[in-house]
Amino acid sequence: MRLERVSSDSPDELAELFADLGDGENGFGGTAIPRGELSLDEYIQYCVESNDYRKLKSGYIPQSFFWFVDEAGVAIGIVRMWHYLNKSLKERTGHISYYIRRDKRGKGYGREALRQALIALGEVGERKALLIADLEYIASVKVIQANGGQLEGVGRGADGKEFGRYWIELDF
Repeated sequence: MRLERVSSDSPDELAELFADLGDGENGFGGTAIPRGELSLDEYIQYCVESNDYRKLKSGYIPQSFFWFVDEAGVAIGIVRMWHYLNKSLKERTGHISYYIRRDKRGKGYGREALRQALIALGEVGERKALLIADLEYIASVKVIQANGGQLEGVGRGADGKEFGRYWIELDF
């Protein structure tokens, strides 16, 4: 299993991954694909361009998009990583968000995707990672805790759901 920086060379079953994601889940927002705003190819191009920091618009935070692929090169997840935090990201998003296809859950893929994303975050210079998870999504909380997440506090979103703010020391 590996993180693969998004490129125009897409992994197998990418369309299935986005169909599974739909409008989003567990705090990982959906994409413009199900809303009909972008085609899969247009969204991939958006991700590729977002990974190119030379094209970053003024005031935007550098971010990286990754596919999480299995040993056969099949897309089983997507990871979005912000290189540092502004006020908005600190409040409700954190450094990293990820999504694993429903048919691949419960097999350790989320834990491994986050582990590799934390390494990538350390490589861009961060020493601590903030992850935020809705507390009702026990699997997400367990993935964060398995990667060293320490609960800083609990907040409540506009939707009324409680979320936990977890910090992870990046000491590798």
